[in-house]
Amino acid sequence: MPSLTNSLPFSPAELAYLHTSLSSIPPLRPDARSLPTDFRPLRAETGVLPAVNGSAHIGFSDGREAIVGVKLEVEKTAGGNSVSNPEDGAMDIDADDKGQNKGQKRGKGKSEWVTITLTLPGLRDDDANLVFLEEMLREPLAVPSSSNATSLQDSLIINSRWHWHVYIDVLLISPNGLASYPLPLLSMATHLALRDTRIPKLKSEGEEDPIADDDWMASTYLYPRTTPLSARPPVTLLVVVIGDNIIFDPSREELAVADGIIAVSVGDTAKEAEFQLLATRMIDTPARDTMKGVPLSGEAEEGVDVPGVWRPRIGGVKRTLLKKVVNTVLTGGVAQDVMSGLDGFLSAEMNAETGTSMG
Repeated sequence: MPSLTNSLPFSPAELAYLHTSLSSIPPLRPDARSLPTDFRPLRAETGVLPAVNGSAHIGFSDGREAIVGVKLEVEKTAGGNSVSNPEDGAMDIDADDKGQNKGQKRGKGKSEWVTITLTLPGLRDDDANLVFLEEMLREPLAVPSSSNATSLQDSLIINSRWHWHVYIDVLLISPNGLASYPLPLLSMATHLALRDTRIPKLKSEGEEDPIADDDWMASTYLYPRTTPLSARPPVTLLVVVIGDNIIFDPSREELAVADGIIAVSVGDTAKEAEFQLLATRMIDTPARDTMKGVPLSGEAEEGVDVPGVWRPRIGGVKRTLLKKVVNTVLTGGVAQDVMSGLDGFLSAEMNAETGTSMG
């Protein structure tokens, strides 16, 4: 993915200072966060939009906000009948079986059943960066089911002829536009909106045309809020590599001097407190578009680093660092901390609605 801005207003001297501070061990973060895995505070709320199945609003401390609304619509499955050989992953229905539902296998959904639309005031809807961000948000949601987890689209099947289509509309409010690299903000807002989404209860049964119950209180959550949690939407985290350090939730200053930027998408597995890697994306760092510094002794030779003099990053990320990023997310506790924080917010909100106090 290309960098989302041509330049950031930092002088070569400032960039050199930031890079030196952040590449030290431990890194000295500009906003005084003590650990590379520390995240900035955020505020969040769900159920903020009317006439939708689910919604959420998240605001970061730097002024960025995202509002997400989720709508569900019944849609006829293309082809009219998705029942096929179990080896193809579709439903296996045998009229001679004892019990109509016994022994049936759940069909495989299609990624086209999940549509994400991202809106940023001042940008065209077909802007290349908007389209790419939409796909980055949709990609982890559309990962096929495995033995470890069930995908979103597989849970949208009503019967062999009908399914739910999920429309996710995301509004980004950011003073810096896409230059703020808002992927984690958008991902967390989408995560909470999907967990707030309710599916209407159906009066119909089996292969009948779906008829929804008008009683909203009879509806169920798209992602059941059971304990332990059976499934949760994925989240995408942004990580920067500076020297030999990996830093999560990078600020504007940290992005400006990053050697590399990595988007890591993680999701639940069938085992509690275990996560799986769903996708990784490399994003061009804005440091490549900055002006280089000139040492007092004159122009340095090509490829030679002069201590204290800024030079734009032109290389990639070492495999060892990429492996370190993935391990830190999956087994180092970062994914667990993020998911636990989102779980805690939803628990606090539910307790506030029911009037109970947290134990």
